[in-house]
Amino acid sequence: MLEIRKGTAARNYENTFFREFAENLKNLFEKYLKDGLLIANSECEFEKRLQIDALLVTESAVCIIDFKNFGGKIKLPPPFNFDYGKWTNEKGDSIKGGSSINPFIQLKNQKDRFIKVVENQILDRLPTSDCFNPYHTVRTVCFQKPIELIGSIPPKEELNFFIIDKSNYLEKIKDIID
Repeated sequence: MLEIRKGTAARNYENTFFREFAENLKNLFEKYLKDGLLIANSECEFEKRLQIDALLVTESAVCIIDFKNFGGKIKLPPPFNFDYGKWTNEKGDSIKGGSSINPFIQLKNQKDRFIKVVENQILDRLPTSDCFNPYHTVRTVCFQKPIELIGSIPPKEELNFFIIDKSNYLEKIKDIID
């Protein structure tokens, strides 16, 4: 069963996509008898800059998901400049990550903030039988429309950073939580 909790800091286009995303994810979890919690558009009282579009928590994975309302060809920067290079669509529009130059840096910063909150506010409250390493949290950019990537994620990031879209998010998330 997938429990869904939704905050109030949502934008309209994300609300519509999120409802579809959450329903499809719920069906996936039911089909494969998985348990999880999907938290959307929440704000953290301990770290105001920690604003995650969606946080998926399962027994085997914690995943920060950021939604982007783009589709088509998405050009990634070369691996040597992946951290700080621009992401663009086929029109040449920049795909930013909030105030960051790209979604990768946005999610890197969000993960760093998430780790600090977990270490400072959560870990010592967990039962000793529950082990969780916040450094293993994965980051995912989910495009709300089908995309074609031009370029690739650097090999050193392939195990903890994913780019998914409307056409493949269910199978990719299943891979992440298995």
